[in-house]
Amino acid sequence: MFKKMKNLLPLIILPTLLSGCINLGGVNYKQAHMLKKEGFTLTDEGWALGLPKRILFNFDDAKLTKVDSDNIKNLAYQLKQYHLEHLKIIGHADDIGNELYNIKLSKQRADHVAVIFYNNGFNTEDIQTIGKGSSQPFILKKDRTSRASNRRVTIVIVP
Repeated sequence: MFKKMKNLLPLIILPTLLSGCINLGGVNYKQAHMLKKEGFTLTDEGWALGLPKRILFNFDDAKLTKVDSDNIKNLAYQLKQYHLEHLKIIGHADDIGNELYNIKLSKQRADHVAVIFYNNGFNTEDIQTIGKGSSQPFILKKDRTSRASNRRVTIVIVP
């Protein structure tokens, strides 16, 4: 009997050890799977909305398109279903204009996105909005297309 237990012991211990090696960024497997499906990637800050579903803005504007608003509503629904309700929403701007203005504009962008989450059942104390201005460009080039990619909001899941 002891010999059989001795043979089974590695099978019991190995999965436990391996599960400790997997970094899911403070979320469980089901949550991580849903986040990946929605376009999030695990970063140093947490799970951040990745490139396929970036939220971009027009020049000097903090308003969302109807399509982006609807996508954020759907995302809010998915996050609520998986109990992922603590968010950091970070607004960004391109490098044109005064940096203080760009910080204010990027904060407005983050706030506009946050309102959609609030309207879909998220609590104000669970969402932090930040305006980074042009301090963290996604693309360093100075052409129109690159600048447009820098006018964005990043949504980060806070476990």
